[in-house]
Amino acid sequence: MTVASTVSQFLGDHSVNYRVIPHEHSATSRETARKAGVREDRVAKAILLKDDQGMLMCIIPASNSLDMRAVHDETGRNHLEMVEEAEFRQVFSDCEVGALPPLGPAYGLTTLVDTGLDSRDTIYLESGDHEGLIAVDGRDFDQLLQNSRHCNLSRDWF
Repeated sequence: MTVASTVSQFLGDHSVNYRVIPHEHSATSRETARKAGVREDRVAKAILLKDDQGMLMCIIPASNSLDMRAVHDETGRNHLEMVEEAEFRQVFSDCEVGALPPLGPAYGLTTLVDTGLDSRDTIYLESGDHEGLIAVDGRDFDQLLQNSRHCNLSRDWF
């Protein structure tokens, strides 16, 4: 259970207090929520997309799925696709593949945040590995992503 150095530095630079919740190894954000004993709609899941304009991070509740049409409507970018593992490592060299911290600004990425994560009491973030979840106050999460565009990007799984 390690917090990625970029994440730790970013949280420190913004004077954000946080705690790390250890959990058994997990492969998905929904599984992480279950193993950590937190609500899926409070876990911020990052999805990394790319096109010829560069990378884009979308942050949505783990309980939801990304609505690509909404992303296209918000950005005007119609050829976005998922980032491959090799490209992931170029930007997130301090993270395990698949344990993407939902803090795009910390990594210099344009970021969209789903409004379903706005104004929550507590938000949970991937720490950069598959065995730790970071808990931050919802107001701090909002402040960390205040310069990102907040919009409706996701829909319920069911």
